[in-house]
Amino acid sequence: MTTGSHAVAFDPAVPLQHQVYLQLRYEIDDGLWLDRDDFPGERELAASYGVSVITTRAALDRLALEGWVERRRGRGTRAIHPPTLSTSAEGPALLTVAPSPERVNYRYEVLESSVRIAPAAACQAFGERPGTQLWQCSRLRRYRGRPHSVTHNAQRPDIGLRHRPTGLRKHSMAVLLGEQGLSARYMRRRFHATFAPPFVAQQLLITIVDPVLVATFTTYDAECTPIEWVRIYLHPEQRAPEEIMDLESGTWSTTQWL
Repeated sequence: MTTGSHAVAFDPAVPLQHQVYLQLRYEIDDGLWLDRDDFPGERELAASYGVSVITTRAALDRLALEGWVERRRGRGTRAIHPPTLSTSAEGPALLTVAPSPERVNYRYEVLESSVRIAPAAACQAFGERPGTQLWQCSRLRRYRGRPHSVTHNAQRPDIGLRHRPTGLRKHSMAVLLGEQGLSARYMRRRFHATFAPPFVAQQLLITIVDPVLVATFTTYDAECTPIEWVRIYLHPEQRAPEEIMDLESGTWSTTQWL
């Protein structure tokens, strides 16, 4: 079963309509369908997820009942729920980041790289309205031969489009940004648990209703100009890094690199 070119791993213990509903709600809440008229219909979704039209109709009906979409006769379906944005104050938390000198030796596989509509949180991080197009890159990171995490990086197009394909396959984003003379001084971050999108679940070898820990970062230069927004989906078997704060200097470090 696929969405686009991505296999969908359903959990047989959870009703299909509920799993499709969760994924569509996640995309709407992420701002990916804001002010668009091409939201997929019942048949398109059924073909994309590899399920019956009855299943997708039930998912769309529930989304409409809860106010996520508007189903318009003869005009299709339209997302109407606004994306969730952070209520925190603008600008980064003024914490200098001091990463651990020990780096994890990841192997990278580029999954997607293009300029397209970014998640609302990424748009907000760059001071742009939801629905703005940014350069985005998703990569699978393997550690010791096993899927470790999927990263979703967003940068302004004039920065992201400069990255070479060979570099994206070999280096961390910090190294690639450093090659462009960009260095992070400050970071805003948060952690939460959610369900993996289909393309993430496929790469991590889990189902779309397996909970994953998500780390979201925005990094800034010394002038507090945003450099990059990053979302990392961590495999359920991976443990989150232990964080250490130096109370004298106000710097943070971690026992491992995300």
